[in-house]
Amino acid sequence: MRLVNLLALAPFLAFAGDITTTNPTAGEIVQRLLAMDQRRADMLRGYVAERRYIAENPKFSKRAEVEVQELFAPPDRKELKIISEEGSTLVRRRAIDKLIEAELDAVRDENRDQTRVTPRNYGFSIAGTEQIDGHDCFVLEVTPLSVKKYLMRGRIWVDKDDFAIVRMEGSPAKNPSIWTRKVRFVRQYEKHGPFWLPASVESESEIVIAGKSTLKIEYSDYRIEARGELRAASAEQ
Repeated sequence: MRLVNLLALAPFLAFAGDITTTNPTAGEIVQRLLAMDQRRADMLRGYVAERRYIAENPKFSKRAEVEVQELFAPPDRKELKIISEEGSTLVRRRAIDKLIEAELDAVRDENRDQTRVTPRNYGFSIAGTEQIDGHDCFVLEVTPLSVKKYLMRGRIWVDKDDFAIVRMEGSPAKNPSIWTRKVRFVRQYEKHGPFWLPASVESESEIVIAGKSTLKIEYSDYRIEARGELRAASAEQ
């Protein structure tokens, strides 16, 4: 791996092997997911990445696109710098800018816990198994235990080997506004060395008057810092 050397990975890989069982319960899967997430968090020092936001409203033939550079350092330092903008100013200001504001708000101390998939926030049940992009996954139904803006209702796909979230699909536990009737999203993750980081988000909303609107975020060019070394991370295994 280009990201970290084998000596750095050795404790991580040994830990992963220790927790593998044939038929874990939903609770066991979640506990292992949290344990592995903590291991990955301990290794991650931060990253820089590129994003592309694409928002469209077919009814009014409106489209906008924004390119952003993200700088992230755990647990709550996130900077989003706009590199370029094009398309409808209205769509950029009403959709993309609001989304960027919400992302920055989500990492603040008072909101960060809501973004975590934990027993404190959700109930879990096993919905089966499925293969996603070549990864064998457990599929879990997640039910929010409260109605908060950064919780979701739906399913998560957890990699059987890494105990990392590969995919999330569902809708917000709390409707984002009185003008929005329905929101559905799919969030995909991609493996970079030992880390699983966002690859794409696609959402579709039914909005009063405006009708169906779509938003897509594409993530690329991760440059990850682990144990003090900054190197380009590849999605290749």
